[in-house]
Amino acid sequence: MHFGKLKNIYISFIKIFIFLIPLLPLYVSSSMVFPYITGKNFAFRILVELAAVFWLGLITLSNEHRPKNSIMLLAVLIFTFIVGLADLLGINPYNSFWSNYERMEGYITILHLALYFLIIKSILKTKKDWMIFFNIFLIASILVSIYALFQKFNIVSWVKEYEASAGRVYSTIGSPPFLASYLLFTIFLGLILIINTQKLYLKYCYIFFIILNFLVIYYTRTRGAILAIITGITFVGLFYAFGKVKTPKERFIKKIALPAIGAFIILSILFWPVRYTDIHKDKPFSRFVSMLEDPSAQSRLETWKTAWAGIKERPILGWGQENFTGIYTVVPVSSPFSRFFPFTFSEPLWTDRAHNIILDWLINAGFIGLFSYLAIFFSAFYFTRVALHKNLITKTEGFTIITAIVVYFTQNLFIFDTINTYIIFFTLLAYIDNLDYTNTNEASPVTVSNNLRIKQYARITLFALLIFSFAAYFMNYKPIKEAQISNRISSYYSEYDSFLTLLVDFKKALSFKTFGDNDIRIRMAIIAERILKYKLFKDKGTLIFLQSSTVELEKLVASNSHNLSYWLYLIDIYNRIAFYEPSFISKTENLINKFIHLNPKNQWMVYFIQADNFVLKKDYENAYLTIKKAVELAPQKDTVQLRLALAGILTSREDVVNSALDNVKKIRVAKNPDIAEGKTPVFSVDELQLLTQTSMDVKSFKRSMEFLKEIIFISPDEAKYHFDIAKVYLALGDKTNAIKEAKKAAELDPLNYTHEANKFLAR
Repeated sequence: MHFGKLKNIYISFIKIFIFLIPLLPLYVSSSMVFPYITGKNFAFRILVELAAVFWLGLITLSNEHRPKNSIMLLAVLIFTFIVGLADLLGINPYNSFWSNYERMEGYITILHLALYFLIIKSILKTKKDWMIFFNIFLIASILVSIYALFQKFNIVSWVKEYEASAGRVYSTIGSPPFLASYLLFTIFLGLILIINTQKLYLKYCYIFFIILNFLVIYYTRTRGAILAIITGITFVGLFYAFGKVKTPKERFIKKIALPAIGAFIILSILFWPVRYTDIHKDKPFSRFVSMLEDPSAQSRLETWKTAWAGIKERPILGWGQENFTGIYTVVPVSSPFSRFFPFTFSEPLWTDRAHNIILDWLINAGFIGLFSYLAIFFSAFYFTRVALHKNLITKTEGFTIITAIVVYFTQNLFIFDTINTYIIFFTLLAYIDNLDYTNTNEASPVTVSNNLRIKQYARITLFALLIFSFAAYFMNYKPIKEAQISNRISSYYSEYDSFLTLLVDFKKALSFKTFGDNDIRIRMAIIAERILKYKLFKDKGTLIFLQSSTVELEKLVASNSHNLSYWLYLIDIYNRIAFYEPSFISKTENLINKFIHLNPKNQWMVYFIQADNFVLKKDYENAYLTIKKAVELAPQKDTVQLRLALAGILTSREDVVNSALDNVKKIRVAKNPDIAEGKTPVFSVDELQLLTQTSMDVKSFKRSMEFLKEIIFISPDEAKYHFDIAKVYLALGDKTNAIKEAKKAAELDPLNYTHEANKFLAR
């Protein structure tokens, strides 16, 4: 075989692998946990590794396909090195390297992206190659958009998932904002294709595809994407308004650019006072016009403040990737009781990301890391400018590339990258870097036969294959298997015949010893919490499962001591067990004290559990004082006020109980029109039962009577509640009503309450 022929075979294999990568947004792995995330990321890593096997053999013996030195290449490599250093010196290097199933980022992804950049920069040598590559990206995006429209118009089978996302399309990407980010980036690839094709019918096809993607972006109702689009349009207008023009077309655009921008500003000002008229009924539009008033926007601002406080603690190299939650050990959280903590509430804080690309990289890698990241953008601008000066690209294409980067960066001020956008970003960087080397002619094939070089190719390729196969076992195979078991447990939990069988699968998953162990342990905690909540103690293997869960949660905390959410999972499980096993009361107290020592600025995170612990010790006064601190932090939270009412009952503070219950009612009436109109009760049956039981514990029978009457009003045909109120009547000395309610219980459920009712009659 000719050496040149073998080399072309290698190049063909590499192209096959990298040309499959743009199709990854279409892939949803239903067999793995987090199906919209894990499958795409594992597939990307595997394809890059397979391409690298042949690429390493190719570049070892052929200078032609080695990466050309450039400022862009240097910027990418420096960024990769600095992020690696920041991760190594961060608070949890293991977590920084591997990330988790929910994000699948970490340093391992950065390494694969850098390798991907090197490969496509080296292999895609011609304009034809790049246009084929961009076409695959655009075709994939169209299929993603079509599927999103299927969701929008209920053509797909799982409409419930679509409804659960509040009617915002997410397609095969799995999240409306991430879908918008991905499609917005592909739109610019479509524009580059329009510029580089001379065929009119293709231009019209590309225009249609771009419009389709814009439509789907609108249906995602993503405000960050809309703001990025407005930024892009403004950027284009300013460019033509103040830039140099040559052609009549450019002179015409220059004349209308500034007036158009001015008209847009004036219309926006005039529109703002009437933004809540009939036009507000359009749901996608309503999300945009209400963004400043939206509680989620306010929460994001609070998160940015928290992130900045964390940055000041470690400004040089940051905390390392995937360690955002670590900042809560040193920074007070300004918005208490967020859904990040499993026993609290309110608007969520984005605890694993700042949702702002600048703050995120400052947290991940400090100011040095941020500067290295921004250097990539500056190098992209520089190379585009050089290509324009050398007439390697048209002015229109150059400006399209620059606008794409500006829009991408703007959008990331409100969100973060996923593998879908990362791939396109690094693809665009490689394209820009190759503008100076790309030509329109194919490289001349080498026809010289050289058996020695062919053998060397084979040896190097085989060696690379062995190395990557060994690495892939740990990087891909083991975590994939663990993700599959985790998904099976989550999807078919109720189908296990016992908790012992379930535990076998959990232990099998943990035997792989990968970064997925944390996910498995959290799932164990969730099931353990379910056992304790519903008192499933008679089920086979329950106690063994609970014991194993606490052991694994202790390992989770030990290996992630800066992650306060893991501490709270463990404390919560301990506290729930303490209701049934008194020895855990002191264990829970010790854990709470350790948590407070680690996290003195955010003690409120454990107020509820701490109060429960005081209740278990019969120290009702301290339970009340602890809940009172929570009320001072969040007086407008109905659940906090309900807790205060419970504490008031335990400490016989009647005025506190009345005031707290009244506050709960006011808060809920203001939020829910059905409650205000009497269509829905103020308190749920579960809440009323809790209030009843608490009153019974301190022998406040009159209070119990009030709550039980409300329960019976809501559920008049439930025998249990009639029998409960019969016991309260008896405790109050009202035997007549006690017998009446006992008979009612027997009438409603003769099998379970006839015998009990007879006991009342015999008294």
